[in-house]
Amino acid sequence: MYDYLSGYSGTIVDGNGISHDGAEYQYFGNTLTFKQDAANWQWLFGDVNAPTSYRWTRSGVHHFYGWLLEDKTSTDPDAGNLKSSTFFSTYTYTPDEKKLTVAKTFTSDDPQYDFLYSDVVAKNVAEGIPTSVAVPMNHLFGALGISVQNTSKTDVKVYSVSLQNFPNNHSETLTWDMTDGVSLVGGNPTVSGTFWPNKIPSAGITLKNIEDPEGKKTYDAYTGALMGENLSYRMCWPMTRAALKPTVTGTGADGNPTYSDDSPLVVVRAKVGSTAETTYTMRFPNADDDKPAITAGKKTQLSISFADKQVQLSFHTLPWDYEEYPMAFENDAVSATQLKFIEGTYTPGIPKLIDANGKHDVIQLTPSSTPAWVARGQFSVYTPVNGRLSVGLSGDIDSFIVTLESGNTYTGTGNDYILIDPNRDGGLITLGVRPRGVPASGKKLFLHFAVINNNRDTDADSEINRDNYVITIP
Repeated sequence: MYDYLSGYSGTIVDGNGISHDGAEYQYFGNTLTFKQDAANWQWLFGDVNAPTSYRWTRSGVHHFYGWLLEDKTSTDPDAGNLKSSTFFSTYTYTPDEKKLTVAKTFTSDDPQYDFLYSDVVAKNVAEGIPTSVAVPMNHLFGALGISVQNTSKTDVKVYSVSLQNFPNNHSETLTWDMTDGVSLVGGNPTVSGTFWPNKIPSAGITLKNIEDPEGKKTYDAYTGALMGENLSYRMCWPMTRAALKPTVTGTGADGNPTYSDDSPLVVVRAKVGSTAETTYTMRFPNADDDKPAITAGKKTQLSISFADKQVQLSFHTLPWDYEEYPMAFENDAVSATQLKFIEGTYTPGIPKLIDANGKHDVIQLTPSSTPAWVARGQFSVYTPVNGRLSVGLSGDIDSFIVTLESGNTYTGTGNDYILIDPNRDGGLITLGVRPRGVPASGKKLFLHFAVINNNRDTDADSEINRDNYVITIP
């Protein structure tokens, strides 16, 4: 953890007894450790048994930033490698440049680790000396999980699921700037070795048909285990969908495209009913643009579904702390991902709105969106199957039109409902919000999601609208 001091008018005496004058100085650099036996975990400078006291200056701005150096508490056998000085291929820090460079060949055979780094948090002591400083940390990596299920009327046995030519090798440079925060070089990773080693038992896993009492179950394609509360995820470099776009070389006898040997593909080895064992090779879904496929600090879940006469592949992005609770698999429970509005369809950076009902994340409609004045958000709903999902509206409801889209299904009044079907686009639903007629400045719209199933009405805001969105017209 570093504190870079700027605008200071006094003198600093360093640990060697040398005095430093001037407006800028690297005031403090030390590691943080936590005191585990405390009632509440306490992060302390230096040794937890003899922590370093922190002394504030009386002028200037303190710029805090840092990164994860080592995790001594993890029970993971790879935790011993979670040290920047030994684990990363290169690790350099130059105080004058304030730069950290991370370069590592990342494959599935390497220890799974998480690199955390912070933005720059500035504290001007002229505004008062704080009692504590919150330094939120960011994930450098994203995470990828794969689930497999059978929605057909035939039993399926799956022997392996693997990622072929998956981009997994990348070097990243983080640069801290005391006024602009931290910047990343970016870019897509390249291929190095084999990613996602198959761990499904050699005997395979049997996916019973949907009419069997043991059917309708979802399995973790990495471990082969029945999927419980959470799917297994492996950390990997962020990348765009363009990095997962295969090269088409022709058309096979079955009419499906063929791909080059170096194309990134999802490969599934399975036996459907009494047919012979078959290898199914599929491209990543929607991998034809520059939108993220793997996002730093988020989870990407690939869903493989054996439907009648076809194998379907879809994916969706989840928050890092997303959990599916056991109740999500009960008949009447709502299982859904969180609504997130699509970048470029609204003006970002608008502060939260506080009203009598609490805080709301503001989505501001703008004429610059495509199409103009239409904000779009997406989420996925899995259960209850065939339940009726509706969006209730409050606020200036006469000034807005709300639509729901999924596959070829479309509702356009905001009062209609859409049936929940996890086999239609993997349950993906697109929400559209636009003004009714000429946009009227200052109008606000609040969204309320609900599901009707078995004549019971269930509030779905806690699953879908956790950010409590409000739509505004500037």
